[in-house]
Amino acid sequence: MAGTFRGMRRARDGYGDRPLLAGWILSRALLLLLAVHGQVFGAQQSVRGDLDLYRAWGRILVHDGAVPGDEKWQYPPGAAVLLALPGAPREWLGVPYEVSFLLLILAVDAAVTWALARRSHRAARYWLLTTLALGPVTVARFDLVPAAAALAALLALDARPGRFGGWVALGAAVKVWPGLLLVALGRGGLAGRRGDVLARGGRIAAGGAAVVAGLAVALVLAGWWRGALGFLGAQSARGLQIEAVPATPFVVARMFGAGEAPAYSHGSLQFGGTIARGVATACSVVEMILILVAVLFWWARRPGSDVGQPTAAAAAGRALALVMIISVTSRVLSPQYLIWMLVLVAARVALTPDGSAEPVRPVRPVRPVRPDRLGGRGRSMDPAVLLAVAAVLTQVVYPWRYNDVVQGRVVGSLLLLARNVLLVIVAWYALRTSVASPPLPAPSRPAAPRPRPRRRPAAARLARAAARWRRAGTAWRRTATPT
Repeated sequence: MAGTFRGMRRARDGYGDRPLLAGWILSRALLLLLAVHGQVFGAQQSVRGDLDLYRAWGRILVHDGAVPGDEKWQYPPGAAVLLALPGAPREWLGVPYEVSFLLLILAVDAAVTWALARRSHRAARYWLLTTLALGPVTVARFDLVPAAAALAALLALDARPGRFGGWVALGAAVKVWPGLLLVALGRGGLAGRRGDVLARGGRIAAGGAAVVAGLAVALVLAGWWRGALGFLGAQSARGLQIEAVPATPFVVARMFGAGEAPAYSHGSLQFGGTIARGVATACSVVEMILILVAVLFWWARRPGSDVGQPTAAAAAGRALALVMIISVTSRVLSPQYLIWMLVLVAARVALTPDGSAEPVRPVRPVRPVRPDRLGGRGRSMDPAVLLAVAAVLTQVVYPWRYNDVVQGRVVGSLLLLARNVLLVIVAWYALRTSVASPPLPAPSRPAAPRPRPRRRPAAARLARAAARWRRAGTAWRRTATPT
């Protein structure tokens, strides 16, 4: 009987995996088609530009043994190792760089989908649908690699903190943003379920140090340590990108025929006027202040009632809030940045036991309030759905109608404005959820004990028994008949 039940369970699990596998194959085939063929179905832009740039950088890294020094190189040293991997087959075997790069990204994406499906098929389906909604930039950029590292770190946090530190270090070495997971961890997350702060902190530090040491050895052996920190200057020199949320007033001005047109610089179209440069500088200051506030809020205060609860789901929620706030206040918001947000939402869904996007928290035994209601009565807005809609609008803006946005046409500009408004709403929701203290469980009143019946004395019990026997004998004599 037990073997029969196990077979039924395996059959059920296999049946559930088949649609997921088919969805992955079909969606990734479509993304590859859109990425390889460039401007298809009337798209105004092609996503192949960054692939050509990666190919040139890969040749410099592998053939010349140097880190690219142009203004477009804005990535940490770990990105050099990543972009050199597809360049090695090209130099040694003649395999086109684009083929090796796309195969690498597909392998990483398959690992992300598999890791999510092991925890929750709902999370894996959300990942497949939203990355398809984001469009070909999903596979034509390397942001899937740091996203996979962030997901692996969150999945390993509760059980293996050492791996958490290693994955965070690896993701931050490729792109800086996975390092925000350390900020989002907080004192409560560091304490974990058992409260062993020193032990967990030591394991996290050891895992991160091991990865950093390995990357350092690779950089020294390849000769890429020279100019490895040059990306900091290129990042600080960037202007206000046209897709960034703080650039919204300039987009509106362009829609009404006022203001300067964006110019191509540092790998993107950005506004370069005096006011725009001032706004870009203010964005950098605001980002640093927000990170400092997050550190103080999640690390300086004492852990609350969430100590002893699973920490990965809470850390994913705090990381989503921090990444969203940093993104909507940043001077740069490229379309592939939405991969960061989507993977964190999928991680929250996978790490929450009931499959929702909300972490498990003890609640009072009263009428519950839906946590996904954004202040409205009777209406519910799911931030995961709003982010999926924002991904669709992002693909429509780029690459399909990007020229309309640059030229200040009404429809394209309104689509970009709608996307930015949705991102702000999701950021506000994520921030409000992450800073809210989980309510303490209501103390349960012990039930009043039932009064035990008093035991009668033995003489009283004997008298009552004798009286019952006398009544029974009298009734028998009255009803008896002579034979």
